[in-house]
Amino acid sequence: MTEKEFIAKWVSFLSNEGIKNFSYNLPQEFSTIEISLPGKALVIGSQLFGAYEILTVDGSPIFHSEDYITAKYILYSNRNRPLSLRIPIDKEKIKCAVDGFEDYIDSLIKKIDADYKRHFSDQKDSSSVTNAIFRALNITRY
Repeated sequence: MTEKEFIAKWVSFLSNEGIKNFSYNLPQEFSTIEISLPGKALVIGSQLFGAYEILTVDGSPIFHSEDYITAKYILYSNRNRPLSLRIPIDKEKIKCAVDGFEDYIDSLIKKIDADYKRHFSDQKDSSSVTNAIFRALNITRY
């Protein structure tokens, strides 16, 4: 098996299994703010006066987040490119959602790494293969 075949196998497997989307089901009684999103890929820009810029990949500013964890919440929520997003006002709920999703992503990385080592025991680093799999599935770990 080549690395290219390994990547294709994992992309197919994860696509068929159904990637867990980042979502945090917010009951109506939770205090939230709603922001509009462009339906495009987003990235974290630079920190400016204590806030993190959320930008489209072409550099258009979308939102200023007061902290990094909220910026990650927005970016993880944007995987399927929604046009709007409800963000909890309670920072603990944001942190809980982000931590849970990052645990899920980390578990995928461990599974891919273990499988990579079984197939390519002479190779040491699976990070480029994992990155290729995640890129194909539009998954990012911040």
